[in-house]
Amino acid sequence: IFQLCTGHIALNKHLHHITQAPSAKCEKCNTHEETIHHFLLVCQSFVRQCNKLREEVSARNCHLRYLLNEGKGMRATLKYIART
Repeated sequence: IFQLCTGHIALNKHLHHITQAPSAKCEKCNTHEETIHHFLLVCQSFVRQCNKLREEVSARNCHLRYLLNEGKGMRATLKYIART
């Protein structure tokens, strides 16, 4: 969770910034930069997992602030990561 909050995580947006990836693009969908928001909420390669995340926290709470700061949101986020 700490790495998600700071942005220092093994997603291409950060890896490209520190010259450890050739591109910031998501390697799963190849359409957008692989940011935390993209990985958790947008990537079409993880639609099933994202839908499950939305069920667990409710659609109105499905935003980064809730997912990374509230207990229920953090637990759901960790489950999401395990499913991906």
